[in-house]
Amino acid sequence: MPKPIERELKILVQPDQYEKIIHSYDFTKPWQQTNTYYDTKNGYIHSLGGAMRIRTINDRHIFTLKIRTDSITHIELEKDIEAHTIDEIHDPEILHWLQEYHIPISEMNVITSFTTKRQTYTTEFAEISADHTVFPDHSDYEIEYEYRKEHDGISVFNQMLQKVGLTYTKNCPSKIARALHYNL
Repeated sequence: MPKPIERELKILVQPDQYEKIIHSYDFTKPWQQTNTYYDTKNGYIHSLGGAMRIRTINDRHIFTLKIRTDSITHIELEKDIEAHTIDEIHDPEILHWLQEYHIPISEMNVITSFTTKRQTYTTEFAEISADHTVFPDHSDYEIEYEYRKEHDGISVFNQMLQKVGLTYTKNCPSKIARALHYNL
């Protein structure tokens, strides 16, 4: 069975551009999510081009393991869990994923945590997320275009961004990379 993939484009925007975009489309009501990321002390998951997190939305906890396959694509393994932390996970499917990528669960440490206010707008081809993320010492605004099916996403995303005078150029690393950079 093929592994689920995630293809996304993302761009950092100014607060006024963010506001204009969320008011130009039918975005959902915002919600808050906290992302806690884990890795070994020597950054093993990072060396795979990956990230591992538990996302908390209200009382829901979602485990996610992402492994990069190219500049905009990841294998994305995700599952709802009862656990609040990595060391509480005993789910056989998740333990199998970790074993498959040789990830030692016993060596996991929290490497960063931050909160995002997210709202989404869904089309036939993509889910667009408008994120205001608050890191320990910084905050930023990001628009993320996640493919739901194959198409010329860059052209469609650019049409959307035109409303605020932007053209898509990859100008931001992942949230985890930004969080780690701001924590330095």
